Amino acid sequence: MGDCVVCGKPAGWFRNKHDHCDSALSVTVPETSIGALDITPADIFADRSAKMGRSYERETGRIENLVEQVKELKRHQRYADALALLNDEMDLQERDCAAGLGGVAPWYYEQAAIIYRKLDRFDDEIAVLKRYAAQPHAPGVKPPKLLQRLEMARWQALKQAGVNAPKPAFDDKPASKRKTPAIILDPNQEAITDFIALDVETANADSASICSIGLVHFRRGEIFKSLTILVDPRDEFDPMNISIHGITPEMVQGKPDMRTVFPVIAAALQDVVVVHHSHFDKTALTRAAEKYGTEPLPCIWLDTLRVARRAWPEFVEDGGGYGLKRLASTFGIEFRHHDAAEDARAAGLLLQRAQIDSDLGIVDWLRRVEQPIAEAAVAQSGNKTGPLAGEVVVFTGRLNITRSAAAALAAEAGCDVAESVTQRTTLLVVGDQDLRATKGYEKSSKQRKAEALISSGQSIRILGESDFERMARQP
Repeated sequence: MGDCVVCGKPAGWFRNKHDHCDSALSVTVPETSIGALDITPADIFADRSAKMGRSYERETGRIENLVEQVKELKRHQRYADALALLNDEMDLQERDCAAGLGGVAPWYYEQAAIIYRKLDRFDDEIAVLKRYAAQPHAPGVKPPKLLQRLEMARWQALKQAGVNAPKPAFDDKPASKRKTPAIILDPNQEAITDFIALDVETANADSASICSIGLVHFRRGEIFKSLTILVDPRDEFDPMNISIHGITPEMVQGKPDMRTVFPVIAAALQDVVVVHHSHFDKTALTRAAEKYGTEPLPCIWLDTLRVARRAWPEFVEDGGGYGLKRLASTFGIEFRHHDAAEDARAAGLLLQRAQIDSDLGIVDWLRRVEQPIAEAAVAQSGNKTGPLAGEVVVFTGRLNITRSAAAALAAEAGCDVAESVTQRTTLLVVGDQDLRATKGYEKSSKQRKAEALISSGQSIRILGESDFERMARQP
């Protein structure tokens, strides 16, 4: 029986991939220092403004004015004036595109095409649509409706010329409604120590009404940078939401909206692990992306609520739940709840605590959250005739093989395999890269407990994974 080429699990006798893995995207997440966040809020749009040669923060207002002018000119059938404005904007968009500022937006080209059709200038209609097709397109517009319009215009031109060509057919399902491919980490994914913690606040019950984004950069186990972005949600503020986070309409007046903010944070979060607590933040950003016609953020999401349910299953019993406030209080994390940057910081610190308590790194947790909450136990009895019979072993840290494979190796060599360090433990096997708690991480709770027992007189040997493997495989 073969294994699925995407997820590695048994796929059946005649398959090489599961149905749910057909659209999965296998990725390798790079270790990174996120330079785009190494800035102050005052400088967040400076780079884009410099490339554009005008204020990026003022783009939203300028575009809104332009759109209203074009609509007004069309209402009064002043088509020549409308085309003049549209052509100037298309020239500007294409210069921005050449400067490396993303793709062109379709609206201006579409409006020009509509006007040319009203004027029976079909060659000009096809020309402006071809002009659009030749440019890189802004995120969220592929397959763009304008390219479909171009195919239809070409078909109609052939029809008028007497050519019996088949009418084009299109998939009309919106890009924002298509299922996002699952992310499957590459089996050889290296350890990750950097991540961005994120949180959002909204103006009302609509999750797309984002009014604040908090971003906290964790670098090699330490908080390196924190950033709060106030956002104009272009929506009403509910008094209930204001009472929760304290952000008022006056505070976001003149601030950029998500159409302006998305390209900036998307560049910072490309292929980055983004840590958040509960599905709300990811949902809000996905909804805002749909609202403004852009793609969802190109990052790898890790929900600390899902982490917490697996790291501390005992919290279910007391009824306290896995809310951010409860978890932070339990672990002595002080923060101002419903401040976006503070909530993001707390989520990042919770992930670090879960890493210590579970002996799992970020890569391990990215895989673990996709598994059932009740993970299969590795505890088992050892082969009584093996060379290590009588030893009681516990594993901790990031191993080069799976825990189940390590447990099977130990049991075959004669060890009884246990889940936690107790008075019976005689061997603690630590992942080679965690043996000395390098890169600023604390030793795991299992290693600290073993060292405490050793100090009190218990005979426990602590050794690295490679050394244990040599012992276990000895004749």
